[in-house]
Amino acid sequence: MERDTPVDITLDGGWQITARVAAVGPDYVDLGTAGGPSLQLPEQLRWCGATMAWKTRLGATHRRGILVNAPQSGVLRLHPVGDPLKVQRRQFVRVPAELSTAVIAPDKRLTTRTLDVSVGGMLVAPAETLVLDDVVRFALDLGRITVAGDGRVVRGTSDGARGILFDDLQGRAERQLSHYVAQRQRELIAGSRP
Repeated sequence: MERDTPVDITLDGGWQITARVAAVGPDYVDLGTAGGPSLQLPEQLRWCGATMAWKTRLGATHRRGILVNAPQSGVLRLHPVGDPLKVQRRQFVRVPAELSTAVIAPDKRLTTRTLDVSVGGMLVAPAETLVLDDVVRFALDLGRITVAGDGRVVRGTSDGARGILFDDLQGRAERQLSHYVAQRQRELIAGSRP
């Protein structure tokens, strides 16, 4: 966390404010405004449980703590409790998975593998021949079932992977893929237990 990082603060009672990081210490984060009115807890509160949320390059992070008025006027101080919680920014949960997939673009055909998959899309590699905004048809082999649909290339990496966003994956195909993702999550959780 760096100075001037914008954060959203939600007090346990529901009061919400937007602030900027004014200072960071070993056991506190001071929060001020960017040119707006000063920040103070409502008069009847000396302290309150609160959650601070901010965006990172990889998603969002939440941090619980105790919020008090800081020694300097117009600033709130959060004393963090526990470790930050990182949250995926995607609408759908992604799971790592190596699945065979066929992708057909207007002038390209390739058979490749997924690096990860979700109900909303997949990351495939190698796929250097696909370019941003290519509209594609795909067939994704889930083992006992193959899911097919349409999609669009929405991102690429320097090592040749391409992210494909599914378009209108509905009905049975969506249910099958959702079931696969949930099963894969359970396998990963079970594998991480001692």
